Amino acid sequence: MNLKEQMINPNKTTSIRELGSVDISILKEKVLALSSRVWEFETEQRENDFNCFNTTQHILFRFPPDLQDRSHVVDFPIWHVWKPILMPIINQATAPYDYQHGKLCAVMLAKLLPGGTIKAHIDGSMSYYFLHKIHIPLVTNPLIDFNIGENRYYLEEGQAYEVNNIVRHEVINKSKESRIHLIFEYYDDTRS
Repeated sequence: MNLKEQMINPNKTTSIRELGSVDISILKEKVLALSSRVWEFETEQRENDFNCFNTTQHILFRFPPDLQDRSHVVDFPIWHVWKPILMPIINQATAPYDYQHGKLCAVMLAKLLPGGTIKAHIDGSMSYYFLHKIHIPLVTNPLIDFNIGENRYYLEEGQAYEVNNIVRHEVINKSKESRIHLIFEYYDDTRS
């Protein structure tokens, strides 16, 4: 068994895992009220060396400063404002894992612009082998393809999904509308 196989979380999905319906009504209303200037400002604040995200905008709430070590996370000031809205949704989405010491890593909103593409990639950090990457679509439509490996998926609004990010994946927005997801990383901190 190689190092990667030893590190893989046995509860990690091989492609997509449906986690169930979550109540996004309040969050969606708040997100749709955000101006384009807020999205642009928040996106400009982040360092992004990843070409695959050149047609996306992000609002980061929490993020690890070291991509190899997801156990240390920086909370941005905006996290404290949005946390009361986000945590009930996150708790609903993560309930199926039933972890005693569940921890959050990165938490963000991601907007894929109309006609945009997140080019095929694999999230490369070793830490991704034990994390669950959760997507909750807030705004979407059937003209958006989420491809994992050779399979195409349509992620429905108001549903939570675990996405295997250590398999080649891409997103293609063939529509004239932005796609907006709440995305976060979750794991069982067995050191607690």
